[in-house]
Formats: sequence, structure tokens, C-alpha cells
Amino acid sequence: MDYLKNTTKKISWLLVINLAVSLVLAFLPQGLDSRLFDIVPAILVVYVMLPFVSGVILTLIQNRNRSYEYLPGLLIGSCLNNAIVVAIVSLGESSGHTQLYQHFFDIYDFISFYLPLVVVSLIGGLIGLVIRGTSEQFKNYSNSKIIVAFSKIFGSIFVGIGALGGLISLVVFFVLFFNPSSSWLNIIMADFRFIEILGVVLYYLLLVSTLLIFLIPLAFLANWGWKLFLEKKFINKKLALRLRIYFYISLVIFSLVSTYITSEFNAKTAEMKADIRESHIDIKDFKNIYISPYVEFDDVIIRQGDNFDITVKGSEYDRIGLNFDKVGDTLNITRSELETYFNTDTWTVENREILFRAGSKRLTVEITMPDLEKIENEGANIELENLEVANLEIKLTHRFNNIKGNVKVADTLKLDVDGGIINLTGSAKNLVINSGDCWIEMDKLIAEEATINAVNTSRLNVYVTDNMTVELGVNSGIVNHHDELY
Repeated sequence: MDYLKNTTKKISWLLVINLAVSLVLAFLPQGLDSRLFDIVPAILVVYVMLPFVSGVILTLIQNRNRSYEYLPGLLIGSCLNNAIVVAIVSLGESSGHTQLYQHFFDIYDFISFYLPLVVVSLIGGLIGLVIRGTSEQFKNYSNSKIIVAFSKIFGSIFVGIGALGGLISLVVFFVLFFNPSSSWLNIIMADFRFIEILGVVLYYLLLVSTLLIFLIPLAFLANWGWKLFLEKKFINKKLALRLRIYFYISLVIFSLVSTYITSEFNAKTAEMKADIRESHIDIKDFKNIYISPYVEFDDVIIRQGDNFDITVKGSEYDRIGLNFDKVGDTLNITRSELETYFNTDTWTVENREILFRAGSKRLTVEITMPDLEKIENEGANIELENLEVANLEIKLTHRFNNIKGNVKVADTLKLDVDGGIINLTGSAKNLVINSGDCWIEMDKLIAEEATINAVNTSRLNVYVTDNMTVELGVNSGIVNHHDELY
């Protein structure tokens, strides 16, 4: 009876741990598509690592004499643990895809996810039996040279892991303690400083609780290694009980503060989105404009005027991470590389591993300048308002970039377009186009002469009155609307 009660208690604690881990992974911003620390896929943790480790632990927590006596506890624990994991993960995935039709409960989907997890747990249980059998051999032949050698080796390994892990934890703790604005915290929150969301008291309370959550298990691991290496322990039963209590208290504090972080993050984001404002950037004497990929949804309006002026319109939240600086005669418009951005070269969303990641920002940037020579756009939507220039070069680098407007170019208009859409009206003496994977609508821009090299899937509509030299790829097409009219 005592054995059954003790085993049930241990299995219950394992159920709680699985429940906590499943909740965290299922309700990450990207759900099971997330990558923990940008290395381990969350789906791998849920469907392989968690059930496997649970199976190993379900065997190790039992204290029986024969192999078959471990099976009832292993089977019951595997069934209960994985039922909880599947239920929580299904709930998280369903809540994260509310726009899709969801069945209230589908027994076939449940079984298709549930049975493989049970099998993985049973495999882990068999590995646990091997570990348990090996440890029993260590006990029965504790004085043999081989067993002593293995004890020393594994003992030193466990002590080393505990000591090194503890040292790293303390270094990270002190860095974040004295520098709450450390860039290390960008993997958790990109838009705000962590301490701004939590406040000073809760920030340091979370920091201490997190440190204890890491240090206490490492201390027990080092104590186990010390026992194997020197047959001594530096943690007695009384101290071990206190450490367990501190560990559970730290887990409760961490869970409560984590819940508070989510609500405060959303509240602060909503507050800053409601704060619409207009600001001016004092940068002058530039002739070129560069726009980075992370300026993805912003609208940039460029107009001609006698004086330089940069006006930014939008919410305070959308202003986060947007930067202006001048390098030589080029105005650089950039956003923090922590911004959410859909990279059309790799067809992936970047920075999706950040727990409280940056949301999509959209501002209107109005630029007034006397003259413009070059635009290199990797992100924004650009509109040109009635520009009259001597020469103009436009470079687009991504598939979903676009530029439109009216220009009058006295000499050469050069377009270097690796992707995106160009829709210009006006005139130019010479038109030079190098294009690939783009759509160019310029049948209302009158050019006298043109040199065009179109590859991949370029589609071009132009209006060229005189000579036009063209090189077309297999999948590209061009229409000269001047020829269509005459």
C-alpha cells in the first residue's frame, strides 16, 4: 500500500510537470511552429522529447524487484501523461487558429496523435529499465574496479555539469541584474524593455525566481555526482527539503509573473497604438534614399521642394524601431532587425522565435527634398509626387516591394528590379531596365530610347517612341504600347 501511494504521488508530480510544459509550448505565439532558442522545434519537444523523457522517468521512480513489475505503472503513467499532452496541445492549436472550422472533439485525430506518443513513452520506459538494471548492477558490485571507475567518471561529469551550469546561470543573472536593458532580453521581448513592462520590483522578483529554478536542480545534480565521485553528499535531507520548497515557490512566482507579463504587454501595446502623433526628423543634404527590408509595411512619400523635411505620421507604437541616419549623401531608413518581417527570398517569417515578438508596424513617412538621384528600396511602399530630375536610378530587391508615381527625367531613368511592382507615369529621354521576377507598368511613361534586359518572370508594359533594344528570358514578356498604337 505504501509503495502504491508513493508511486501514485510521483506519477502525479510528473503529470503536473507535463501539464506545465505542454501549456507553455502550446500557447507560444507561433504554437508548435516555434523554435526554442532558435534551435529546437517545439513540435519535436512535444511529440518526441517530452513523452520519451516521461517514459524514462516513469520507470526510474518505481522501486520494484522484477522487470515485469514496472509495466503497470509505466502503462498507466504513459496513458495519463500523453492524454494530458495531446489535450493541451490540441486546445492551444485550436485557439491559435480560430479562423478555421474546428470540431469540438474528433476521436480519430485524438488517437492519431495519442498512440504514437504512448509508443514513444514505452520506448523511453524500456530505456529506463536498462538504466535501472545498470544501476542495480552498480549497487551489487559496488567494489569492482569497473564500477568504481564508472562512478568516478559519471560523478565528475555530473559535478562538472552542475558547477558549469550554476556558473553560467549566475553570470547571466548578474548581467541582467545590473543591466535590465541587456540585448540578451531581445530573445524574449523586442518592442519594449522588459523592466518597463514589469516594473522594478517584479522584474527582480522574476529574475531571482528564474535563477532558483535553474540553480536548485543543478545543485541536486552536482550533489549526486559528488556522491558518486567521493561517496559523500553536501546536501543533507533537511537542506534538500528546503531547496525543494524554494524551487516550488519559485515556480509559482515565475508562473504568476509570466501571466502578468502577457496582460501588461498587450495593454501597453494597445495604449501606444492609440497615441497617434506627427514628428519631424532633422536631416538635410542628401540625394539618395535607402530603405531596409524591415521597413516592410510603411508608406514613403517623396516630393520635391526647396528645403529638406522628413515628417513621420503614425502611432507611438509604430514608431518603435524606426531609425533615420545619413551616410555620405544617402538617407538610410531602417527598422530594428528584431522586427517581424516576411523574407520573400526564403519565404519565412523572421524573428518568430521571440516570445513577445515585434508586431507589424505601419507609418507614413513624407520626405521633401530638392533633388533625387537614387532610391534603393528593400521594403516599403513608395510614392513619388511629380519629381523633375536630371537622372534617376531605382532599385527594388524583393518580390512584394512597389513604387508608383509621376516623374520627369531629363536624361536617364535606370531601373534595377529583382522583384516587386513599378507603376510610373511621366517621361524620360533614356530608359534602362534590368529586371527579374517583377511587374513593370509604365505604358504612360514616355521614353525616347530604351535598353531592356528582362529575365525570369518579368512582365513589362512600356511606351518607347524611338529605338528599343530588348533581351528577353524564356518566361518574360514585354509590350511596347507605342507600337500598339501605330
